[in-house]
Amino acid sequence: MTKLRRFALLVVVGHWFIAVWHLFLAANVLAAPDNKVSWLAIVFISGGHLAVSIVLWTLKDKFAGSVTVIFFLAALGADLYEHFLHASANNIFMVAPGNWTAGFDASVFALLALEVLGCVLAILLLAGGTRNDRQSQLANHGAGAAAKI
Repeated sequence: MTKLRRFALLVVVGHWFIAVWHLFLAANVLAAPDNKVSWLAIVFISGGHLAVSIVLWTLKDKFAGSVTVIFFLAALGADLYEHFLHASANNIFMVAPGNWTAGFDASVFALLALEVLGCVLAILLLAGGTRNDRQSQLANHGAGAAAKI
């Protein structure tokens, strides 16, 4: 497993942890009757993260990158819509001030950052690695070819 895939796997695990924590923070921020954590949501979130982790762990870079970019783009779209664009109690501009508001806002921005990072890593997987790896391989190949002459 390459460093890029391991790093992407760590981002998926970190995203899962913060996403579940975010559900509990949202339950504390929202007014009744929406102030309960849906265990079905935790199961679906965990299942999606587990599926992406298995794909990253076992399958080839291009397929793993495509699955990962779809996963993180979907999460990014849902996050942006739910917490920035949609007029609801989950919108960070409309959350009532309280003890849990700062944690809720921090979890929203942490999820947003991890989703962007996950998209970048997935695109790098689709491209077949980082550019510096390719340049060093070309440099080594060029040095070997020059030595043979």
